[in-house]
Amino acid sequence: MRSYFAKLKMLTIHQIKEYIILSKYYQFKRKKETKSIIVAVFDNRRKAMGLVDRLKGIISLYAFSKIHDITFKCDFNFPFNLENYLIPNEYNWLFGLNEKSTSQLNTRVLILHGEDGQRLANYRQKKQTHVYINRDYLDILNEKFNKQYVWGELFNELFKPAPILEAKLNYFSKEIGVEYIACQLRFMSLLGDFNEYNQKPLPAHLQDELIDKCADKVLELKSKCAHPLLIVSDSVRFVEHMTKFDGIVGFPEKIVHIDCVENAEEDVFMKPFIDFFMLSKATKVFSIVSNEMYESHFPLYAAKLNNVPFERIYIS
Repeated sequence: MRSYFAKLKMLTIHQIKEYIILSKYYQFKRKKETKSIIVAVFDNRRKAMGLVDRLKGIISLYAFSKIHDITFKCDFNFPFNLENYLIPNEYNWLFGLNEKSTSQLNTRVLILHGEDGQRLANYRQKKQTHVYINRDYLDILNEKFNKQYVWGELFNELFKPAPILEAKLNYFSKEIGVEYIACQLRFMSLLGDFNEYNQKPLPAHLQDELIDKCADKVLELKSKCAHPLLIVSDSVRFVEHMTKFDGIVGFPEKIVHIDCVENAEEDVFMKPFIDFFMLSKATKVFSIVSNEMYESHFPLYAAKLNNVPFERIYIS
């Protein structure tokens, strides 16, 4: 019963916020009828969490559009324009001239952040619908509509790296070689070199202890594999520490959480895309998680991109 009322409360709050966005940012006049379009929206009106959370939402909404045979578009303009890094591949998700509705009477706004997916699964579109979405609802849609959509296949229908990203991926691929395993670690603010929602770092001696126990596990993985090991982390400090060891490769460039920064340099926003694609090219992806760390979906979905084996390793 409590769960039911919690869901009802969330739904009511989202519906109020949907009305506020529609009334505040859309014009109160009817424009010429717009064709049926469903749009994944990422702008400065709503926070949407990290890059992979946004990609989850995009892929879910694209699957919804395929199920109902309607046009899908992606309006990702904050804190950067997505097309600076990813461009259309087999499907054009960019808006054409005058294609996006700005009319309250022609548009419906949906906020699905944190919802269980049922409202999307049951939605029947009558207007151009602008959706704030950051979860993976693919399993729910597949089950309800008897589909077998695969996350990585849908991603590759939509996206390919923009030329500047492709050039960097080619460079890093030459640096590491054709075959490698990869390991990702998500420290958040624990080591003091990554800002995420103003979380506090650990005391210095606990930072050192966490680095040591994570390093031991990475070295154990490397000892079992003849190929190079790519280390990916939100902590530049940890990457720099690990690349001192033979056979471990990393690219210790500054990285940011895209929900916690504005007006950053293009290269800073480029880094998560590089990490994501480089993980996806590995022969196997590992994720190391301790009690203090965050169990990130970033490496899991990178592995899904090319159906690469994935393993989560927990350390105390």
